[in-house]
Amino acid sequence: MFASTALAPARANPNYQARKLARRLERAGARNGGWWCWLPGKPGKTDDFVAALIKADAETKCELRGWLDAYVTTSDTNSNYRRIKSTWSTHQTKDEFNADVLLKLAETHRVIVLKGATGTGKSKAMLGALESLEAKTRAKFTVLGAYHRSSLVHKGAHEFGVKNLSAPYESAERAGLHEGRTMRDGLFCCGESAFKESSEQTLWTWLWELRDNPRPTLLVLDEISQVLANWTMGGTPALRSIRSKALDALEGLLALDCVHVWAADALVGDIELNWLKGITGCDPLLIHSTFTRERDLFMGLPNSANERTLNLRLNDVVHAQQRFWLGHGTVNGLYRCLDALPEAHPSEELRITGEDDSRGDPRVSRLMADAEMEGPQYQRIGFSPAVSCGISMAATPVALTAIVQAYCWKAEDVIQALNRARNSSQRILLAPKVVPEAAGITKETTAKEAAKALEERMKAGSLDNYAALLADRHPATRKAVAELEARNNFECFNNSWCLHGLLQEEGYLIRGLEALESQQGEVNESPQTKQSDRRERSLEAADAFRMEALQRLALGTSDLASEQREARRLIAGGSFLDLAEVDVSETWAVTQELKLDELIKSKTVSRNSSEISAVWNQLQTLNRSEVKRVGRAMACRADRLPGPMDSIDVRRIWPLIRRLGFRERRTGQTRRDGNIWTIEPIDLS
Repeated sequence: MFASTALAPARANPNYQARKLARRLERAGARNGGWWCWLPGKPGKTDDFVAALIKADAETKCELRGWLDAYVTTSDTNSNYRRIKSTWSTHQTKDEFNADVLLKLAETHRVIVLKGATGTGKSKAMLGALESLEAKTRAKFTVLGAYHRSSLVHKGAHEFGVKNLSAPYESAERAGLHEGRTMRDGLFCCGESAFKESSEQTLWTWLWELRDNPRPTLLVLDEISQVLANWTMGGTPALRSIRSKALDALEGLLALDCVHVWAADALVGDIELNWLKGITGCDPLLIHSTFTRERDLFMGLPNSANERTLNLRLNDVVHAQQRFWLGHGTVNGLYRCLDALPEAHPSEELRITGEDDSRGDPRVSRLMADAEMEGPQYQRIGFSPAVSCGISMAATPVALTAIVQAYCWKAEDVIQALNRARNSSQRILLAPKVVPEAAGITKETTAKEAAKALEERMKAGSLDNYAALLADRHPATRKAVAELEARNNFECFNNSWCLHGLLQEEGYLIRGLEALESQQGEVNESPQTKQSDRRERSLEAADAFRMEALQRLALGTSDLASEQREARRLIAGGSFLDLAEVDVSETWAVTQELKLDELIKSKTVSRNSSEISAVWNQLQTLNRSEVKRVGRAMACRADRLPGPMDSIDVRRIWPLIRRLGFRERRTGQTRRDGNIWTIEPIDLS
């Protein structure tokens, strides 16, 4: 639709008509009714977008066409979200993965990626192909594995018969001894164990060993999409402290000609394939299994009505004395759901979270180490995103697997959580349309804009610090970081559509929650069940550091150079992205440009204060790109910032000072100035 809206009356306004049509489409059953008058992050309005599509260079044109396919086309081929859009050398099969096929293809390809739904035998095929390859060459391979969770390390190290660096010190598994398995040289580890100062063998020491003495070696990258994201951008503080060394080891091993690389993932995409190609110098062969076990999935939004339906179903399972697995995106939400059910004996229920009481529970560690053996003893297992993947229970039947996506639970983690209880009779998923809390630090949804935003953040900080960290990384890894950031943000801001596409790849038949037979009777629920979980979440370490640093800068007790040095010390051993997470340089620059620092120093203000007027004037002069920059730097929604025609409203300034670690408190009122506020630091202790 191309039309001018400037002088149109309200009901003749095309935007109004588009919204009205979108609502009618949704009522008629459309999954994602929507209306657009401006495509996010693209040049100008609709006519400008089409003009850019015609005149743009090849790279930009390709990017714009991707947006056009994703949001505008009605073609069936583009109706579902997919992570692979490029053309790759592919061997496709309709069956489960076969070791003989993998063995034959491995003779001509050093880098192989297995893509198939959960339960298609990826790990089994890799192990079988390796055993056949060893029998054929009459030599044992060195087997190395890079993973993103310790629970996966336990499973992989046991299957391949190598050292498990996630096992307790002095245990048999740590030494590579596994009952009923053939021992091999090598090890499996997660990022936190890839480098150690001790004499213990790690990926880092194996890199130098294989450089000096090349030998047949297999590098296994199971769930590669999560491995790449975790090793480059995520992980625990222990990983951040050695990230540079860990990535050096991983990049170095991939580049060695003697190392065969076998990767596997149900959700692998172009980013991972391009990364492997860039570092190994080989075109990866994609073995794609279209085999799926069709399963029903009842899906709805996480509203109060659907939560009550879920509670009814959980009660039915409890009264029938059957098992269920329940995952929730927040710990409070998980406890709320479980506490609403009839009380269970402590030996029948297990709650797995990142809280201290759960971490210290020996039952949790036993389940994480061997879910197949430990899982059947529990009737109820509840878990938060702390265990979204890495464990599975296939042999024991489960009546219901229910997942409530919330807070920072991303689409790929939710799918992993749905698949943990493989033998589940019924699955329910409550998923919101967007999960903005799971988005990355730039909030940009295209690789070009994400890279630009990261560059702007670096320019605001100490360039010497960033330059040293960037120089250490392979260009393919630097490129992948921006692409992963953009894809993660895109999937978070389009959660419903992306989740549907990825679930369909997994073989799920998605049905509305209303298709689930509703049961009569009241649900035994706590008074808090009908209320949304609005408790303020605790600050993570990076957020806490940033807010404390901004407080010090605003109070004048520190300077920017000191905070940059402290940020560099804090991420010692990490990558440039770790530094970008804690560096406050860009946020402080925006604070000074908006004169928020002067507002904070004034301590007492009213609507008529010159400091309020100064901040308001600065906000009103921002152009479109500057508004986006302020929104990113202050971690706020850009569309909530005042425009040039808005009158002074102090309520739109207070969120900005809260981002700096301060809050307003009304202390009085005068006839001339109205309300009087005092600005004071937030207690972060």
